[in-house]
Amino acid sequence: MQQKIMFILTLLLSGRAMTLLFIHRAGGTMPGDPPIAWLMPLIGDAVIGVSALWIAYLILKKTGLWAWTTIITWNALATWDALSAFIIHLTNPWPEFFMINLLGPSMFFAASFMHLVIIILACRPEERNRLLG
Repeated sequence: MQQKIMFILTLLLSGRAMTLLFIHRAGGTMPGDPPIAWLMPLIGDAVIGVSALWIAYLILKKTGLWAWTTIITWNALATWDALSAFIIHLTNPWPEFFMINLLGPSMFFAASFMHLVIIILACRPEERNRLLG
């Protein structure tokens, strides 16, 4: 069950790849363009979102210290990225972003929470033993 939860959360977090659509607009002058300060969080989200599919594969199919370490490290970096984006949001708001309009700043904490749940589940003895093989 823990494996399925980790897998589903990782697939949900692959949605962070949608920021690929906005990277080229960072610092633009058109309405709705993200401030230039958002460039690094957008790139971070894109990398996290695209690599989520590989992490989901690791969760389902791979074992060994390298797989477990990769899963933990990916989620730790992704948590840091989401919380960093929240700080950028506070200092350089991007009010036109539809996700902020829809969920407000809670979206940063929701993503962080999902990543932390994956870390917690991956560190539970049963799941850690399964992943470590």
